[in-house]
Amino acid sequence: MGDLENPGWEAFAQARVQGQTMTEAYLTAGYKPSRGAASRLNAKPPVRARIGELLIQREALRKARLEETIVALVAMADRADLTNGAGLKEARAARLEAHRLCALLTQRRETEAWTPPREMTEAEWDAKYGPDAPGSRP
Repeated sequence: MGDLENPGWEAFAQARVQGQTMTEAYLTAGYKPSRGAASRLNAKPPVRARIGELLIQREALRKARLEETIVALVAMADRADLTNGAGLKEARAARLEAHRLCALLTQRRETEAWTPPREMTEAEWDAKYGPDAPGSRP
């Protein structure tokens, strides 16, 4: 999609992605205070689409930085001088932080990949848990 043709709309979308409220973003974009105007601008389909696109880009950048940070920490631990206590301490701290970030990244990927279970139909529930289900007591 790219930048919106209207620079005010683009500035508004950028400000919203940075965490500003609708009213704050509206003023940041250079508009004069107007009751309800920020909400109407926020509801415009091109603005909503742009905000969504910017959020996706922001998340991708955050993930890339996390992976780059892990690689840098491991490299730092590999370069540490292991012949003295300070070097060992530095290498240990870098490796621990790299492992912590790996766990965080893995957890985020698992959360993103998770889909809620499908609801059972009444017939499926009866077949599994009803009075005629295998293992049910008479």
